[in-house]
Order: sequence, then C-alpha cells, then structure tokens
Amino acid sequence: MNTLISIVQSDFGNDDVERPVITARGFECRWHNAQTTEAIIAAGQGAAGILVEWVNITDDILAGWPECKVVARYGVGYDNIDHEAAAKRGIAVMNVPDYCLDEVGEHAIALMLGVSRNIVRNNDELRRGEWRSSFSGFRTLTGKTFGIVGFGRIGKATAKRAAGLGMRVMAYDINPVPLPGLDVTFTNSLEELLPQVDVLSLHVPLTPLTRRMIDRSKLALMKKDAILVNTARGPVVVQQDLADALVQGQIAGAGLDVHEVEPLPMDAPIRQCPNVILTSHMAFYSPESLIRMRSWTAQNAVDFLSGIDNGRIVNGIKPAVG
Repeated sequence: MNTLISIVQSDFGNDDVERPVITARGFECRWHNAQTTEAIIAAGQGAAGILVEWVNITDDILAGWPECKVVARYGVGYDNIDHEAAAKRGIAVMNVPDYCLDEVGEHAIALMLGVSRNIVRNNDELRRGEWRSSFSGFRTLTGKTFGIVGFGRIGKATAKRAAGLGMRVMAYDINPVPLPGLDVTFTNSLEELLPQVDVLSLHVPLTPLTRRMIDRSKLALMKKDAILVNTARGPVVVQQDLADALVQGQIAGAGLDVHEVEPLPMDAPIRQCPNVILTSHMAFYSPESLIRMRSWTAQNAVDFLSGIDNGRIVNGIKPAVG
C-alpha cells in the first residue's frame, strides 16, 4: 500500500501538528507550501493522500496525481477543490466541518452585537473626544427574530447562542434537520424567511446554488432595520448590492467576516459604509481550533487510506476496506 501523504500547501509554515498524526499510523509525511500549478503537481507526485489549504485544485492538477486516493482540505469549505472532477477520478475529497463550531458561532453573534449596539462607531467617536454624540441605531435584541440560512453544524451552534440572548430563531435550509431542545421555526423558502427576520445570519457552503444568493432583490425583501451577518463565504453575497442597500437605508447594518474578493480591496465600496463591521476572514480562529483543524485534516487522510469512513467525505467516494 502507498503510505505517502503530502501536505501540498498550507500557511502554517511547518508540519509539527500533522506529522505525529500521520506517522503514528505508519504513514510517511512530506511537507510543501506550493503555490504555482507546476509546484502543486510536483508536490503531490507519488502521494496517496494530499492535504491542501487555499490553493485551487483543478482537474488538470488531479490528473497529475495518478496515485492520489484522497484530498483532505483544511477547513469547512471545499470550494477550492473540483470535487466533482475528483469523484470522476475515484478520488475522495474530505473536509473538517466541525473544528470551529464555537468560534464561528461566537463571531457571528459578536458581529451582530457590535452592529446592534454601534460598538465600533461609538468607540471611534469617544477616541475623537465626542461624548454621546448620537443614540441613532442602538437597539435591543431580546425578543427579536434571528434568521439563519444554512442550519448545519455551525448554523445550529449560532442558533443556540441567539436563543440564549432571548431571540426567536427561524431558519431556512434545503434539508432542514431540527436541533433537539431548541425551538426553531423553519420556512419553506428564503423569500419566506427574509421579511420576518431582524437579523439574518448566513451559514451555507459556497456552491452554484448559494453563489450570489443574497443580491439586490433579496435585500429588498428584508426589514429596513434588519442586520445581515456573513461568516460563511464572501461570494454568497453580492457585496456591491449590499453596499448600495446600506447606503440607501434598505437595511440598517451588516457584519462581514468574509468578502466577495479576499483580501478586501482598499477601494471596495463596502469600506465606506459607516454601518458595517468588517473582519478579515478570522471567525474560524482560536489557538485550539487551529490545532483541531490541522490534526483532524491529517486524520482524515490517514483514516481514508486505512479503509475507515469517518463521515467527512463530501463527494461520495468511499474508502477501500481491507
């Protein structure tokens, strides 16, 4: 059996976390941080398992890895991997959907609270020497409706926190699975959900169905005092349409951890909106979550090559048993 697992690309600068996980089960670990197509293909040559973070893995790259059986992606999203092309080649694609549930849930709620209480604006005013210059935009969230699009693991983690603040929880998901012990009202469509919520929090993967899901027409369905929170993927929202809606008062505010183009360009119109809080795609992070992501990604490759289906395969390719 081919026992080589190659870390083709990551931003971590070493394999200190992955290597012990990989070698403990008798596999060999090789570390790279390839960026170009040629280097990516070369880094994966001869490997049965591939670990990758941000670089795009296309069908052409997969074709250059004839011995590859599994591509394990660091993180929840896997839109940078052509998972359909991988399936056609019999290559499994895996993710780690549960490594940062608390972190993203907390970050989404923090963005909501920051916008609803004008924390950033008030902080800036106070530093400039202004005292209580305006109470405009301040609100309470108790008794308000928290709407979730995408009621998966992270959506559920966020919903529990919103309910803990005394908010009513509604959700839309194409395959809704209730959370025992949590009272959630599900809608049959996004269009049904939007007019009812005071806060809309996005927790969907980036797919052809969700790309540009929230555009001008959807924003027009929301309440004028509503808040949009996005900790999912930037291209789920048409950011120019959101900037226009904020400037025109179509909605009251937004908290964005992810952006249509990353890093966020300096000339992005959303930067000029005073009623938005922007963070730099960091909702996933804590020292603990980073360790979980790295070790669980390595474990995914090891499990698959050992004939174990641990439930994290996203494109239907099952491991060979025995």
